[in-house]
Amino acid sequence: MAAIGNWQASPVQALSQAESRLQAGRQAGCPGRSWRPSPGKLDRVSGVLALASIGALRARRANKVALAAARPQGVLQPEWAAALRSGKAPRSSGDGSIGPGSGPLRFDLIGGPSEGESELMLYLSDIDFTGTVPAVQFPSLVDSFELWRCTLPAEDRKTGFAELARAVEEWLRQQVAEGRRVVLVGDGFGGLLALAVALQLGRALKGLVLVNPATGLVQKPWQSLGALPVKPLAELLQGAPAVGGQASFEHGLGDLIVKAATSAAGFRSAALAARSGTLDFRLRAWLRDGWEAVSCDLRRPASRTSLPATLLTFSKEDALLPSSSEAGELRGLLSERCLTGRLQVKELESRSHEPLASDIDFAKIVKESPIFAYKDPVTGYEFPSLEELEEGSQSVERIASVVSPVFCSFDPSSPSLRSFGLAGVPTPAEAGDRPVLLVGNHQIGGLDLGPLVREFLVTRGVVARGLAYPGAMRRMTTDQGPSQFQTFGAVPVSPRNIFKLLQQGEMVLLFPGGVREALHGPGEAYKLFWPSKTDFVRVAARFDALVVPFAGVGADDNVQVLANSRELRSKAEELLPFMARSQPKSGGLMPVSESLEAGMSVPFMAPPLSLATQSSPGIGDRFYFSFGKPVDLKDVSPKDKSACKKAYASIRKAVEQELEWLQQARLEDPFRDLLRRQLFERVASIEPSMRRIPEGPLEGQVVRTYANRAPSFPVEDLPPPQTDSVSDEDEE
Repeated sequence: MAAIGNWQASPVQALSQAESRLQAGRQAGCPGRSWRPSPGKLDRVSGVLALASIGALRARRANKVALAAARPQGVLQPEWAAALRSGKAPRSSGDGSIGPGSGPLRFDLIGGPSEGESELMLYLSDIDFTGTVPAVQFPSLVDSFELWRCTLPAEDRKTGFAELARAVEEWLRQQVAEGRRVVLVGDGFGGLLALAVALQLGRALKGLVLVNPATGLVQKPWQSLGALPVKPLAELLQGAPAVGGQASFEHGLGDLIVKAATSAAGFRSAALAARSGTLDFRLRAWLRDGWEAVSCDLRRPASRTSLPATLLTFSKEDALLPSSSEAGELRGLLSERCLTGRLQVKELESRSHEPLASDIDFAKIVKESPIFAYKDPVTGYEFPSLEELEEGSQSVERIASVVSPVFCSFDPSSPSLRSFGLAGVPTPAEAGDRPVLLVGNHQIGGLDLGPLVREFLVTRGVVARGLAYPGAMRRMTTDQGPSQFQTFGAVPVSPRNIFKLLQQGEMVLLFPGGVREALHGPGEAYKLFWPSKTDFVRVAARFDALVVPFAGVGADDNVQVLANSRELRSKAEELLPFMARSQPKSGGLMPVSESLEAGMSVPFMAPPLSLATQSSPGIGDRFYFSFGKPVDLKDVSPKDKSACKKAYASIRKAVEQELEWLQQARLEDPFRDLLRRQLFERVASIEPSMRRIPEGPLEGQVVRTYANRAPSFPVEDLPPPQTDSVSDEDEE
């Protein structure tokens, strides 16, 4: 939809002097037409709108200076260069039409770089479908892209949404088949059309850019355009220049114009309705039918409707439609279909529904988006700065201040073979630049992840790169940059990512039970739900990795799992057999997370009825982690299935032994009691809350958001974990 409250001005056409208001309206008009407002009902509106000529004059002059200084290297087509000089939109040449099958739809080349290969950018405009609104952006866009627009005759009342989408998809498929890298841009209604086409083409496109898309999730655009006084407004707006530009009114006058224009539903929509009489048709056959078609595609599984790298932009204060809320609703649907890190949602400082008609640097925004500036989460990872570590540590401390985590690791000199701290866990540097794979159980809700990763960063100066469920990674992504998951090294679990991490010699954190353990059902606390296959051992053996088995307890005791969605559905299917249906496989995940193949199950949880004590679980139960003796896979051949199977069984058995040892050891911890521990940590402890990093890239730096903890069990007085040999039954 078009901007309201923003007067459209030519980007380079300057006025030599401020003529009378009516004469300014005539000069801006289309050839052969005169601006004759009807008497009576137009007097007030014409008076308000005529005041805009002063601001429009200033905007034209400013735009002229900006474009003169830019000196673009791209080359505009002659008709577009003339249009920018005259302020009149060029007629569609139709040179890019794909033939009779496209009907009246035309594809016009606007311009492109003078030298070398470039990506192709197709611009799909708003409900006017002229492709002229963002003309002020064209000189900078043709520096980097071969820029095309899609147009339709203004009087067309036959071409529906399905025909539009089919023609655009066919044209783009032809470009992709010729080896072109295509970026599809949709503005307003064009955003809805672009999304429909992108859902069909998927990642055959290089990128998708949506600008204030009229997808109708929050408010259907046609619902806000009820009974329009389009005829009188159109008579006023017939004098609007066809080529873009925007006068900004932010100092009083703008508010008046915005309110006046808002009540009349919009700038371009009203002009379109009066000039060609097609607004009602386009609201029905384009917007309404388009959203119904797109919503059907969005109801399909995300795995069947993938999207390329996507940039979703919206105006901060859109005066026409709630674009900010729309983007918020749309973000979740897009993130499910984009690869992790390939969706960016960007807020534009604009009050217009047509932000591209302003002086924003749209070309730069696109170039800095994940479409072009994407970093591989494995090879492109950068160690967090001290500021980022402090921010993440502060978030973890909210949990740690309640659960006071305790860490133990293998120590051959201790009677219990364990000592406090992580000194017994070798880092890749200590292992001779070999990868280190930490393998353990996952606790409810993944609450164990934050304290684990922070402890390695602060006490060992190394990042434990977590392999996370892709859905969690997408939900944790933020608009302003990488999430804390990504900042602290997590990557989506996949065969490629675990291979690349181990290949790089990283420390990798793996929970073979995946979300099946993190979202377990009632009575399943501290049980392993590992896959039957040994693939992670085979991959680790390929790179001579050290595997460190570990266990964690405490998180599962802070909640009561009453039921899970899988059990409830199973019971419902027994009573109502028609509810039974096959669960779609998640696909794309390696066997380390094969438990996902049975479908996601969400636990229904409640807090315990009592506080934690030394002998019984409850609210505030303490977290305990223990890392066992490393398993060296240097002498294990990844092709030897029997050796890999034995190593796998040994690692799993070691994790189970660590679980048993921790559950017994915590009974000897007097500070497992929540009230006693909180009293000690908050009152008796007067030491400052800080920790100095002993090694790594941040060696010597001080983390000030790491509080002191209460003592724990007498680790040296405890018996060591059992070291039963692996039986043949365990290897089955």
